[in-house]
Parts: sequence; C-alpha cells; structure tokens
Amino acid sequence: MRRSVVLLVIVLVAACGGGDSTTQLKELQHVKAGALNVVLLAPGDALNRGKGSFVLEFRDGDGNLVDVGNVTVGASMPMPGMAPMFGECLATPSPTKGRYEVVTDLGMAGTWRLQIAWDGPAGKGAASIPGSVL
Repeated sequence: MRRSVVLLVIVLVAACGGGDSTTQLKELQHVKAGALNVVLLAPGDALNRGKGSFVLEFRDGDGNLVDVGNVTVGASMPMPGMAPMFGECLATPSPTKGRYEVVTDLGMAGTWRLQIAWDGPAGKGAASIPGSVL
C-alpha cells in the first residue's frame, strides 16, 4: 500500500512538471500558527473526493518558505449523530524546502478538518485547516 502511494506521489509530481511548480495551484486556505503561515494549495477550487492531492507550504512572516522537517496530516469529517469519518493523508517533502505534497483519499464531499503537525528545524507545531471537498 505504502509503495503504491509513493509511486502515486512520483507520478503526480512528474505530471505537474516537478516539485517546484506551483504556478497552476490555487491557494484554498491559510492559517497562522505561531510565527508560521500554513498555506493549502490545490489545482482547483476544492480538494478532490476520493483519491487526490494538494500542497502544503510553510512560510515565515516575510513570505519565505521554511523547512519544518517531518509533517503529518490527518483528515476527519464530523458526522452528526455518528462517529467522525476519517480520510487518509500522506505528506512527503518536495524538492523545495518548506513545500510538502499530500496524497489523499477522502471518501465523501463536504468540509473536512485537516490536522497538520510538524517537528523539525523550525520547531514543533500544529494547525487545523478546513478543506472543502467536491
């Protein structure tokens, strides 16, 4: 399973023209977490239901990309009267420090809560971002 996800990341990066290209990505959300800004970028106006991907960037107050080391992303969707639904997310660093590609499997359209955590050269931190899935 992990091998197929890594292969999917490689294919997606190649299809986008490399890990440094964000020209075709659109900022969907951003949140301030301590001294960092966490930015969610995707190719469309929302995240994809089912298998998809997005990019996370970590920026300082001047807008410079910051290496945050290891990044984990969790996804959950509250379900009224039921336990929350959980999605799969795998974050991998891109060739550009401070930019991470996230491969997802989000099973339902709606608003998902993305829980992001990092631990590395910029310290330890966490943020939560809503992600609209269509």
